[in-house]
Amino acid sequence: MNTKDCRIYEEKGRRIVRGLGGYPAQEQKDLRALVRFSAETYADKPGFRFRAKDGGVDTRTYRRFAQDIDGLGTALLAHGLAGSRIAIISENRYEWSVAFFAAVNGTGVAVPLDKYLPKNELANLLRRGQATVLFFSPAYLDMVRDIAQSGESPVRHFICLDALPEGSKVGDAPISDIHEWIREGREALAAGDRRFVDVPIDPEALSILLFTSGTTSLSKGVMLCHRNITANLASIHACIHLDTNDVHLSLLPLHHTFENTIGQMLMIQSGACIAYCEGIKHVADNIREFGVTVLVAVPAILEAIYRQVQAGIDKSGKRRLLEAFMRLSDLLRKVGIDIRRTLFKSVFAKLGPGLRLAVSGAAALDPAVIRGFDRLGLEIYQGYGLTETSPVVAANNDFVNVFGSIGHPVKDVEVTIDNPDDNGMGEILTRGRNIMLGYYENEAATREVIDEDGWFHTGDLGTIDKDGFIRITGRAKSMIVLANGKKAFPEEFEFLL
Repeated sequence: MNTKDCRIYEEKGRRIVRGLGGYPAQEQKDLRALVRFSAETYADKPGFRFRAKDGGVDTRTYRRFAQDIDGLGTALLAHGLAGSRIAIISENRYEWSVAFFAAVNGTGVAVPLDKYLPKNELANLLRRGQATVLFFSPAYLDMVRDIAQSGESPVRHFICLDALPEGSKVGDAPISDIHEWIREGREALAAGDRRFVDVPIDPEALSILLFTSGTTSLSKGVMLCHRNITANLASIHACIHLDTNDVHLSLLPLHHTFENTIGQMLMIQSGACIAYCEGIKHVADNIREFGVTVLVAVPAILEAIYRQVQAGIDKSGKRRLLEAFMRLSDLLRKVGIDIRRTLFKSVFAKLGPGLRLAVSGAAALDPAVIRGFDRLGLEIYQGYGLTETSPVVAANNDFVNVFGSIGHPVKDVEVTIDNPDDNGMGEILTRGRNIMLGYYENEAATREVIDEDGWFHTGDLGTIDKDGFIRITGRAKSMIVLANGKKAFPEEFEFLL
């Protein structure tokens, strides 16, 4: 059976839905190839924009991005750091991305850390991850100093993402400036040092170590490789069109795979410009100032924006007029005429004239918000994924968008329901090349979630309808079975509250 961008079939008694995509898939062999592709294809196009220290806007091209990565990677190898675990803790910024790719594209293993970690948990994860290099922003200087002075950290190189006063130290170790390392590496490259740019990359080897949320004793380390990420990028690229005209506002933390894969790497592959948000209070201003066209966000952000839009409409006194326009627009769309952006131009003038698409994940988004934005002319695609799946499993997209569902699996990813009940509900299982290598130093936990047929057990409950659309109903471990046998979920009560 073919249903637009998915195929439904049976295997070993399981009903499986597999994503097909709608655009030609474009997969890079590894993340170094991704960076080189963008540098060659988009060259001097602005790839990154951010607030400069003088209050203006600074820009980095895709060519400069690749050169900075190669410079930093060359310096890291020149300092004998091949095979090292390289931790990063910082707010979203251009240097975060340079450090990340320099780590994974020929040096060692990147260990992105939660920017909200308290000092004791940061110290524990540095030990668990065996990090010998730490990239950090100035906001973490005092914390990093305390960890270094404790003498319990495995870190030997402390590299700040900004320039600090000369002579700054953490314990007995001097603090380096990432820009000094980049300059050193670029000089070595110019002199013929190709140890970084030519080092072989194994796309199947551990390259990214991500710790899940929770206390350090309970958090799991998710091990990902280049193939996991590039396969997932190709899957998403086949479902959602982005191009060099797009500007993405990077506001979710980059240590999350949702932002790292979609908000960073998909944009790099597509040639979109990444603009770094100055903070949650500045989202609305940044959308307008940077000319943002695409948002990757969580429901709380989109719901807050929707409330602001509705409040603005009420304040304007034009609620009745806009509702009349919506009814007219709804009728015209039924006959293939779409004039939403013209009718609601005044709304987008305040929201962001170029904003055309938002991708939502991490939790359920109220269908009323999706429907409300859709009537105004802003597409919202709700998706689903996990750190262990690199992360995207399924998403509404350019070809299908059913409000209240998480759409179809993305291209080449399979989803099935394990032991469905009479209502078709059971645990969601998924399979594909995006599935993690396993949990770090925890084979037992890995065997619990990945079975012998390669199915990853998500722990989420859901259903798949006759057309392949997936709906999440709750978490398996939090399900409540009432005395009459009815199943209820805390998520439902949370939504009502």
